[in-house]
Amino acid sequence: MATNNEHIPTVRYRMTDNWSGPIKNLMHTMASVGSGEGVAHLQRVQFGLDTNAKKVIHGAGVLTKRRAREIERANVGGKKSGYVPTGNLMRSIDSHDSSNGMQTEIAPQAMSKKDYEYGQAVEFGTKKMAAEPFMKPAGDAIGSNLNETARKALKQASEEA
Repeated sequence: MATNNEHIPTVRYRMTDNWSGPIKNLMHTMASVGSGEGVAHLQRVQFGLDTNAKKVIHGAGVLTKRRAREIERANVGGKKSGYVPTGNLMRSIDSHDSSNGMQTEIAPQAMSKKDYEYGQAVEFGTKKMAAEPFMKPAGDAIGSNLNETARKALKQASEEA
C-alpha cells in the first residue's frame, strides 16, 4: 500500500511498461529488412500487452474497492467503538485509473461534519478511537496475487498475438 497523501489511506497499483521500447526497436529492425509480416505481428503483441496490462490494473482497483467496502462494512464501528455506521464511508471508497490506465488508486473520500477525512480516523485511529483498518487489509489481500495475475495476463497476450 502506498500513500499519495499521508493522511488519506490510499492503495495504489502501478505497472511499468518495460516492453514497448524493445518491441519498437525490433519493429524498426524488421521493417528495415523488409519483414512487414514481422512488424504486423509485433504490433499485435504490443497491442495485446498494453490492453492486458490495463485490464489487470483496472481489475485490481475494482477488486480492492470491493474488498475494502466489505471489510469496512463488516468490521468498522459497532462493538469496538459504539459508532453506528451510516454507510457513507463504505460508499465513498472508489478507484481511479490514471497514467493512461497503467495506475489505479483506491481511497475513501468521506468527510466528517467537522470537515476532515473520516477514512483517516477509521484507518489510523485517533486519541479517542482505536484504528479499524480497512484499506491496508484490502490492498494486502488483492496485491498479494497481483504479480502472478499480471505475469499470466502478459504471457497470454504475447501467446495470442
